[in-house]
Amino acid sequence: MDRVFNLDEQFQLSLNGTEAVKNIGWLCTYAPEEMIIASGFNPIRILGSKKLNKSESYFPINFCPYLKSSWEALLDAEDALSAVIFTNSCDGMRRLYDTAEHYLKDIPVYMLDVPRNTDIRAKDFFASKLKDLKVFLESLSGSAMETDKLTRAIELMNRKRTLLASFSRLFFDGHTDLKISDYYKIMELSTSSNVNDFVLEFEKFVDSLKQEKNTKSGPSGKMTKSKDNNIPRIMVIGNLITEDKLWDMLSSIDLRLVSDDLCISSRYYSRLIDNGSPGQVNSKTRSEEERLLGAISERYLDKPHCMRMANMGAKIEEIEKKVKEDEVQGVIFISLKFCDTMLYSFPLIKQALSKLKIPVLYLEIEYNNFSAGQVKTRTQAFLEML
Repeated sequence: MDRVFNLDEQFQLSLNGTEAVKNIGWLCTYAPEEMIIASGFNPIRILGSKKLNKSESYFPINFCPYLKSSWEALLDAEDALSAVIFTNSCDGMRRLYDTAEHYLKDIPVYMLDVPRNTDIRAKDFFASKLKDLKVFLESLSGSAMETDKLTRAIELMNRKRTLLASFSRLFFDGHTDLKISDYYKIMELSTSSNVNDFVLEFEKFVDSLKQEKNTKSGPSGKMTKSKDNNIPRIMVIGNLITEDKLWDMLSSIDLRLVSDDLCISSRYYSRLIDNGSPGQVNSKTRSEEERLLGAISERYLDKPHCMRMANMGAKIEEIEKKVKEDEVQGVIFISLKFCDTMLYSFPLIKQALSKLKIPVLYLEIEYNNFSAGQVKTRTQAFLEML
């Protein structure tokens, strides 16, 4: 039986800790939170408003629903943000930046140029763009971003990512009684709360889950409760999916989520920053600041790829590796409506998975406008095939 999970009880500080600090909003996992923290601000992911009132009039009807929802959130949060950092992740994001630059007169906005390649030249290029971002953040804070502050911020984010990875492994391996919806609520909170408060509370929460696992495990170290081998092992692939009704629907039917590839989870927390060595970025005659920015650049370009990156073959290899390691039996590919990047990548991913004899279900949803009944029927039919 799934545990009755109460987010308010487990994360009281995290849910309320952003009001007492200066926040900078970000919209893509390629935005370096370490640099925001080192400049004295708290990074907050713009997850979008649940209801649209004003943003529809700013964009065409076939514009990305997540970005329209984010614009609604930005219009409502002008007093709560010190700045917003955009990345050139897609054309829609660039248009949102143009709109914010024009209409948000009281909030500084910044566009971070993220390369689509991941070779050494791309990493050097991105490191130079991070240096430009550093200048922008220093102008906001009124003080220099010292290397010791950046080092501590890297350590904090590495700690957070390590905890998220441990938590995810416990969840996907079936060592918790949490529902799918609970898991993704926590992942959303990890991106939109006070970083220090979240790490403090989350560490205690993960420790409690590990203790539960040890209590329920037999001599083999596996959970002693019975498992139905007929329940299909599913992987979810998508972009920024934060639809509560979707996760509630998946929690209500017979499937076991064993892996994912989403902007809200694995693409966010996977891979740490190597703070002990310069890594692959050219290290000749570099200062400590350049070394740190190089390490940050390397981590963000080497983390699990977004579909917008140039090397789609590398992305497919990432997915194939997860499918094999997690013994996935079926994949649910979820795309937000009007997301060209996801539409272009789906046929290639489906073709690669078909060679592994892994069935794929394609779902297209609107952000915060979810047709639960229809999607549930299609998902149940897909699971019956497995």
